[in-house]
Amino acid sequence: MEQIAAGIHQISKGVNAFIIDGDEGVVLVDSGLPKRQGAILDGLTTIGRKAQDIAAIVITHGHADHTGGAGAIKRDSGAALIVSETDAPVVRGDAPAAPPPIMDFPILRNLIGLVPQAEGVAVDHTVVDGDVPVVSDLSAVPTPGHTAGHISLLLDRHGGVLFAGDSAMSTRSGGVRRGFMNRQSARFDGSLRTMAGLDFQIACFGHSAAIVGGAAGSFRAFVAGI
Repeated sequence: MEQIAAGIHQISKGVNAFIIDGDEGVVLVDSGLPKRQGAILDGLTTIGRKAQDIAAIVITHGHADHTGGAGAIKRDSGAALIVSETDAPVVRGDAPAAPPPIMDFPILRNLIGLVPQAEGVAVDHTVVDGDVPVVSDLSAVPTPGHTAGHISLLLDRHGGVLFAGDSAMSTRSGGVRRGFMNRQSARFDGSLRTMAGLDFQIACFGHSAAIVGGAAGSFRAFVAGI
């Protein structure tokens, strides 16, 4: 587990999930791969928390590497599960997940096919007009492209913390890129511009290291060239 900032912790077990610790309880952003929820529960123990302290599980999008632990963690914690209205049927198991853009490439399609399917989970709340129920200092930003209902999350702490899910990736030098799992499109690049228009100092990603300090500037530098 890595502390990104005070009260914000990254759990990396094949994909990143995030623990936000605060006075209202714990918020989990994404839940990792199926059957890997133990890493999240261990992380909670490390900071003196337990599953029952989780008030909400907020899912950025309906792919199994981000929803896989949600069912088990929800059963252990009783936490509210929150997702976008568009991706909610996928999280519930009522509709198949749309393949990510990288599925156009056979070798990557084969790798994605190795990811176990996530169980369907009851959704307690859907995001409406950016409001994230249960959590007072977290807002949702529609960032479609990776999936139709992908949302990024903006936390009102530390000068702003953006949880970008799979809507972008960081580079080793602290820049921003679309990421190996995405392809250029007007819709996707529109989401990048949306994020670049926000104010935040820290950006956290599903498949790369966090940018700590000046993160919005990294997004703005990227979109200036597209």
